[in-house]
Amino acid sequence: MRKVLLLFTLIVIIGIGIGTWYILTNLDSIVKAAIEKYGSQATQTAVRVNSVKLDLTGDMIGSGAINGLTVGNPKGFATKQAISLGEVSTKIDLKSLTESPYIIEDITVRAPKVFVEINADKKTNLNEIKKNLTQGATAAKAEEPKPMEKQPPRLILRRVLFADGTIDAKIVPLNKDYQLKLPTLDMKNLGGKKGGTPQELAREILDRVIDAAKAEIKKKGIDAEIEKLKAKAEQKIEEEKAKAKQKVEEEKAAAQQKIDTKKEEEKQKLEDKLKGLLPK
Repeated sequence: MRKVLLLFTLIVIIGIGIGTWYILTNLDSIVKAAIEKYGSQATQTAVRVNSVKLDLTGDMIGSGAINGLTVGNPKGFATKQAISLGEVSTKIDLKSLTESPYIIEDITVRAPKVFVEINADKKTNLNEIKKNLTQGATAAKAEEPKPMEKQPPRLILRRVLFADGTIDAKIVPLNKDYQLKLPTLDMKNLGGKKGGTPQELAREILDRVIDAAKAEIKKKGIDAEIEKLKAKAEQKIEEEKAKAKQKVEEEKAAAQQKIDTKKEEEKQKLEDKLKGLLPK
C-alpha cells in the first residue's frame, strides 16, 4: 500500500511539473489565443495578434508585450482593419495570479490607429462594431452559465493608457480622406472590485476608444457633411417618389379618360341607332 501511495504521489508531482512546465513554456501562445478568442467574440470581427511576450520571473511585478493587435472591420467595408493597437506593454501583479480576479497594474498602448470608414450605404464601421459590442453584452447577460462549464477568468485593470494615437477617416460618399489625432485616453480601475471577464473588459475599452474617435470626427465637422449628404439623398428619394406618384396619377387619369371617351362613343352609337329606328 505504501508503494502504491508513493507511486501515486510521484505521478501527481510529475503531472504537476509537466503541467506547470507546459503552461510556462506556452504561456505566450495561450495568452495570444485568449486575446484573439475573447476579442473576436466581443466585436464579432476578426481580432488578430502577431506576438505576445510575457516575463513572469520577477518577485512582485511581471511584464508583457503584445505586438500587432488588430480588430478587423465588419462586412461591407473596404478598409481591412478598424483598430490597430501597435505596441502594447503590460505590468502584472504576480501575487494576484494565485486566485481570481487577476490584477494587471498597467496596460500602455503606444501609437494606436483607429480607421473610420463611412461606406457608400452611409454606414459607419465603428457604429457597427459598437452595435456588435452592445448585442454581445446583452446576449452574455441573458445566457445562463452551464453547471460544468469552465467560467472565464476575471481581471482587474488598474490603468489602461492610449497615447500618441491617430484616426484615419475614409468617407466614401464624399470621396474624401482625413487624418486626425486620437485624444489620450487614461482609463483606471476597469473591472471594479470583483473584476470583469475578458469579453466585458474588451467591450468597455473598445467602447471608449470608439466614442473618442467619433467625438473627434464630430469636432472636425465630417459628420455634419455626412448628414447634409443624407439629407440630399433623402430629398432626392422623396422627389423621385413624388414624380412616381404623379406619373401613376397621370396614367390613371389618362386610362380613365380613355374609358370615359369609349363610353361616350358607345353611348353616341347607341343614340344614333335608336334614332334610325324611330319613324320620320
